[in-house]
This record gives sequence, C-alpha cells and structure tokens, in this order.
Amino acid sequence: IESMLEEADRLTRLVDRLLLVSRADSGELRLTLETIHLGKLADEVAALLGILAEEKHQVMLVEHASHPKCRGDQVTLRQAVINLVDNAIRYTPVGGTIRLRISESAAHAMLEVRDTGSGIPENDQLRVFDRLYRGTHGVDATGSGLGLSIARWAVEANHGELTYERPRGQGSVFRINLPLESSPTST
Repeated sequence: IESMLEEADRLTRLVDRLLLVSRADSGELRLTLETIHLGKLADEVAALLGILAEEKHQVMLVEHASHPKCRGDQVTLRQAVINLVDNAIRYTPVGGTIRLRISESAAHAMLEVRDTGSGIPENDQLRVFDRLYRGTHGVDATGSGLGLSIARWAVEANHGELTYERPRGQGSVFRINLPLESSPTST
C-alpha cells in the first residue's frame, strides 16, 4: 500500500508539472507581482525541504550576504527555488552540503543553490534546462525532466535569468538573477 501511495503521489506531481507547463505555454498562467524578500523565500524553502536533507544526513545552510528585494510572482519563484533545492538534495550524496546564498549586485538580487554532488557532466550541460531531458548519466530514473525547465521558465517569467555552473572539483551551482526592486527616492 505504501508503494502504491508513493507511486500515486509521484504521478500526481508529474501531472501538476505538466499542467503548469501547459498553462505557461498557452499564456493562461497569470503572475501576481509583489515585493519579494529573496532571503525570506530561501529560508522558507530551506525549512520546507530541510527534512529531506536531514534524512540523507546532509547539511543545509542559508547564507545572507545581503537582504535584496525584487518584484515578482511569489508562487512561481518559490516553485523555481523548490525545484533547485530538491534537485540538490537528490543529487548530493549522504553527508553532503547544500548551500543557499542570497546576495546582490548593483542591479540584481541573486540566489545561489550550491551542492557538493557530482555535478552535471559536460555533455549534458547545454541541455540541462530542456524540457523532458534527464541527462545521459542516468543517476535518477524517477525524475521527469521537467524540474529545471520549469525553474528556468519561472525565473524568466519574472524577468530574471537562471544559469548553471560546475565549479572545480565537485558539485553544481544554480544561480538566479532577478532585477532589484527599485527603491523610492527618499525626500
């Protein structure tokens, strides 16, 4: 029964993702713009998925180098960060570390998801954001190949950019760059 419930849950998540992609493609999905505190969003996602990291004896850290605000749709950006952190947990070995770092530049609010997993092989890096692409290394046959494409769509729908970088050594870094919210001029 537990196995059947897990499979039903997996299929429900897959259908939800496919519906999201379909609505986004057809333009039916409407974004609600509001002020987003990127650090608060990262803290919420870390709290939500922290139990999954604990089950794998992983350390999840949230670093606040600054406290940027951006304007965007909370729901879609939250889904993007959840997808990135969920992948980091999935592909980081037992005892590894997942780090969420919030910072800003002159024009951008940035959220980085860095892990100590094996990273994405070079031959898969150009297609990592393609819909339904699961890579050639076959580490996780349960994935649908939609998570990263949904994350990229969500970030781009909010006028941002999602990039991948493989640091020297091991791991992956996914970086979300969003325009900083314009602050009103003080009088």
